[in-house]
Amino acid sequence: MLKYLIDSGEKRQLSPLYTRLRHVLVLITSIYLVVAVLIYPEPIFHRAISFGLFFAYVFLSYTTPGSISKKVPFYDIVLSVASLAVSVYIGYNLDRIIHRYINIDPVMPLDLLFGFLTIFLLIEGTRRVTGPWLSLLNLMALLYILFGHHIPGKFGHRGFTTSQIIDGLFLSPYGIWGGTLGVATGHIMIFLIFGAFFIKSGAGRFLFDFVSSLAGSSKGGVAKIAIISSALFGMISGSPIANASTTGAMTIPTMIKRGYSPEFAASVKSCASVGGIFMPPIMGSVAFMMSEVVGIPYAKVASSAFFPAFLYFAALFFTIDIRSRKIGIGGMDSASRKPLFPLLRQGTGFFIPLFYLIFRLMSGVSPSKVGLESVLLILVISLFSRDNRISFKGVFDAFSHSIDKGVVIVSTMASCGIMIGVVNITGIAAKFSSSLISISSISVMFTLVLVMLITLFLGLAMNITSSYLITAVICAPILIRLGYAPLSVHMFILFFAAMATVTPPVALTSFAAATIAGASPMRVGFQSMKMGIIAYILPFIFIFNPAVLLLASKGQIIFSVLSAFVGVALIALGMEGWWFDREVNLIYRLVIFAAGLLAVLGQVTFTLTSAAVVFLVFLYYRSKPRRGVN
Repeated sequence: MLKYLIDSGEKRQLSPLYTRLRHVLVLITSIYLVVAVLIYPEPIFHRAISFGLFFAYVFLSYTTPGSISKKVPFYDIVLSVASLAVSVYIGYNLDRIIHRYINIDPVMPLDLLFGFLTIFLLIEGTRRVTGPWLSLLNLMALLYILFGHHIPGKFGHRGFTTSQIIDGLFLSPYGIWGGTLGVATGHIMIFLIFGAFFIKSGAGRFLFDFVSSLAGSSKGGVAKIAIISSALFGMISGSPIANASTTGAMTIPTMIKRGYSPEFAASVKSCASVGGIFMPPIMGSVAFMMSEVVGIPYAKVASSAFFPAFLYFAALFFTIDIRSRKIGIGGMDSASRKPLFPLLRQGTGFFIPLFYLIFRLMSGVSPSKVGLESVLLILVISLFSRDNRISFKGVFDAFSHSIDKGVVIVSTMASCGIMIGVVNITGIAAKFSSSLISISSISVMFTLVLVMLITLFLGLAMNITSSYLITAVICAPILIRLGYAPLSVHMFILFFAAMATVTPPVALTSFAAATIAGASPMRVGFQSMKMGIIAYILPFIFIFNPAVLLLASKGQIIFSVLSAFVGVALIALGMEGWWFDREVNLIYRLVIFAAGLLAVLGQVTFTLTSAAVVFLVFLYYRSKPRRGVN
């Protein structure tokens, strides 16, 4: 019983009959998602169809927590059919639903039945896929809307009838069928399909060889390969855990063989894997959600994320380079790397879809349409490649992989619709905002730290999309009301939602990398926090100096980025305790680290102060005899 309450389900090993049934469901779902991009049906209808198809897949494929049976029990068949029945009900009543007035037109008895059924399917299906935490939050939200009128003070509400609750959650476009589910079943799913086809075309092996040829010869080359490969794969896959588990299987053992400790190698991989979420143009698909929530064009979100991603990966590069010099690890020998220019000629076909994707996205074209065009481009190019031609089986495998990965995104974002609906109906976000605004009148910094802690706490138990979305709905309006730029606020939340996956005590990405390295998960988690410390600093820079997000004049942007670039290098030097050619003591490490913080702030006075501090440290250590450290 306890396992049922605290655990997630497991993927079933289906019998041949049910495997064929799942294949049919995958094929129908994939075809529908592609067709929907071309003819895009009425939004509520599209989201309801997607809900039925994905949740039928969930109940067919996932066991209940604690179940050891691999057979599909009768009740799961019923739940799969019930998921499809919800789609049919919405489709049959579509005209009435889209033309009715919320809280004015009557709610029919069948509306109540299918509304409660949909809520149950969402909570149970999401719990099987992702574990209990999001479902528990949804249950708490439902308890609040049902019994919140008994709560005294401003956090209580006037009370709502059952009809009003179902009206707001099930029959309106502001609850379960809201924009979050639309983004998941539209833009994000198409880009998961693009990523699956891109890897299926042979791009995975090529990108690894390309990165090895490009960075392998530098100090600590193998660790830098791990960073770049994670950045490329991470922005497509959208899952730091999957990134660390797949590319980490190749790079972590190699790093250990080259002389890095298991903890350091796993930390490199976990930090680099998280960085894929910040990496434009795709940003692990979270950019699409941010665009929807903030209400600004996707191209602006992606372009604003470029310099923060650049600074984050620059910090990792500096850390690896300094550590490699400190312990004497060089680059890879030429025999281990393929020649760059022949490799480029061989891989031209892999770059074309990526460049096309970036160009079209930055041109402001619908992301889902761009993703579909890029998939077709991959298929056309593969026809002219004898070694990487995608067969009909390969096409199905790519679709199957993307649907399997998409189940997590669709289930969590659909489930978040319950909480968003409750927030809209009860107005609790405004009440919560007023409390935090009162705190901000005492200390803005304390308010920011509180929002950071809320995001990290939610991220301990949920995926990045869910923790970002919930915090954005509840906390972002508070910071925006205080006068901060909406994009700065949402980037602030996104960075901490991502870093929660490497932050102990849970640190799922760090733990995945630690498993491959054979290292202590907690030690890897704390080492990852140390290595990725810039990601805990940059979000505050977004708030107080949004120039790094391109929200300033060109002169301010250039100065802030250059100053921050120097700052992340100094922070890496301070964290590693190394001043170019010698080890430094704790006091000077703190001084160098503080100088880096001043430079990252991007203010002229602070940058000049930082430069003066660094110059004094340089003069001091230049006067001392050199002693290398091995």
